[in-house]
Amino acid sequence: MKISDKLFSVRTAKKLSKQEVADLLGMDVTTYGRVEAGKRNLEIDKLKLLPDALGIKVEEILDLLEIDRGNTFNITNGENSTGNGIGSIENFYTGNSEALTEIKNLYTELLQEKDIMIEYLKQENNELKNLLKK
Repeated sequence: MKISDKLFSVRTAKKLSKQEVADLLGMDVTTYGRVEAGKRNLEIDKLKLLPDALGIKVEEILDLLEIDRGNTFNITNGENSTGNGIGSIENFYTGNSEALTEIKNLYTELLQEKDIMIEYLKQENNELKNLLKK
């Protein structure tokens, strides 16, 4: 079962709407819907909010991610964070190479999505500047 399916199952079992979960995660309901549909990944800062948003234990997040509980990692957003609210993963150790590969792939995909969004916003900004000149 994919994490998107598990998120849907947990949300519906808790009788929460997509809008309620999206609000608790501080994201647009359409974006959250794309996460549940498996068309978008959940950022680390949103992942940290899942236990409170879904009313589940932190350990259950590891189950959602299918990461062995014996693995050790810290998700921080403290003084060493980049200031963008996303934080970082520190002290990562895993004996499960598939989980590590999945996290690396997720990180790479998020970076690619960021670059695509930056290019889109640059183009939109230029179009708006051109409209203002007219």
